[in-house]
Amino acid sequence: MNSDYPQPILVPPGSGKELKFLGVTHKLTYHQTNSEFYLFEFEFDPESGNRLHVHRYEDEIVYVLEGAIEIRLDNQKLKAGAGGVAKLPKRIPHALYNPLKTRSRYLAMAIPGGMEKFFDDLSAAKAEGTLDDATHRKISLKYGIEWLE
Repeated sequence: MNSDYPQPILVPPGSGKELKFLGVTHKLTYHQTNSEFYLFEFEFDPESGNRLHVHRYEDEIVYVLEGAIEIRLDNQKLKAGAGGVAKLPKRIPHALYNPLKTRSRYLAMAIPGGMEKFFDDLSAAKAEGTLDDATHRKISLKYGIEWLE
């Protein structure tokens, strides 16, 4: 193959860098996509999710692989089951939630790439034993993510 052109990348099933405590697996990072996007799988336990937050730098696309997702936007809620997809533009506050009594899995893309560094920094702080609310807030703000609740 000509090295002047981008090369194909294959990520086999079950592979990628897994960050267990976050339920996130890197599939394609900004290094692999020339910073164009970041592709990752994530999962939520039954009736769990994340808090209301906003991204300053990236749009997100979330595809439901298994289960369902509920997306809270201010006081509006959107729901999708397996096969459903949602586009969440940057600067729009949102929270993601698994409304089911079973685990749900998702495939997500952040555009542009780089959000994986947020997850990596959280994982490193957890491994070092330094991850507390203040550190989480500091890492979040470093990557343009603000938690609103």
